[in-house]
Amino acid sequence: MSNMNRRDFLKTGTAALGTTILAEAASNLLPNGGAIANAAGPAPEYEIYAAKYGGTLVRNAAIALWNTGWNEEGQINFYVWAIKAKDGSVTLVDTGPSPELGAARKIPNYVNPIDVVARIGATASSVNRVIITHMHYDHVGNIARYLTAFPNAKFYLQKREFDFCVKDPVCERKPIVAVFDPPSNKVIAGLERSDRLVMVDGDFSIAPGLDLVLAPGHTLGMQVVRVNTAKGPAIVGSDLAHVFRGYKEDIPSVYIMNLPDWIRSFDKVKAMAPLEYIFPGHDVLMSSNYPTVAESVTRLV
Repeated sequence: MSNMNRRDFLKTGTAALGTTILAEAASNLLPNGGAIANAAGPAPEYEIYAAKYGGTLVRNAAIALWNTGWNEEGQINFYVWAIKAKDGSVTLVDTGPSPELGAARKIPNYVNPIDVVARIGATASSVNRVIITHMHYDHVGNIARYLTAFPNAKFYLQKREFDFCVKDPVCERKPIVAVFDPPSNKVIAGLERSDRLVMVDGDFSIAPGLDLVLAPGHTLGMQVVRVNTAKGPAIVGSDLAHVFRGYKEDIPSVYIMNLPDWIRSFDKVKAMAPLEYIFPGHDVLMSSNYPTVAESVTRLV
């Protein structure tokens, strides 16, 4: 396992991580203020895709909007995301749940996310990175299959998310288990001394134009992904907000572990890209309002 923070990275480069990470990490870190220090020359441009693996689920709207609208119905879908470079290489964001977990959690119309992302060219040879935004069951529950399906990929996770889910006994309590997945925690724990897992401590640039941004609140170590696109910066925001209304109305979902942290993360991320290019975790509009490029896959930007 690779464990890096900004100070150590600047002091030691990537000698401890090997030449592969040296090629990916470059030297452009995200400062605390959120401004991105780009490397010399224009950053590469990527495309972002939303891959729906489940839904539509009808539930109370207040779940996605912090106790707002208990008398209203709301709809959500379940997604993972793919970030494609012009050379065809693919960075995947989150794993979704395994087929067994999808059935146990009663996710409607579940399809293995591996099969969905394959429709746009995410294969064993093309996927070089998998970013885990946080360790809720619907975002990391397919980790064991992803490790096999994408053998060349390194998996990126925030250290504080790892430490909580793997090392803190509080994570074994019922309210935590309700949204996390203990078997996936064990799989991640088993990667601690593997070069498949790269643990990041804070904001970090993993490639030119592709940045990890620490955004705690929903979970203690959640991260989002800032992506340089043809339309400028965009954010794969995962569950920082569940739906677009959350960003527009300054409202999180009810699943918040630390509300003050969430507010600070919300402000930080919203300063990094135009609102229209900050994508939430579960909004059905990502399936209906963007061009469909394959079954259950839309191009967001």
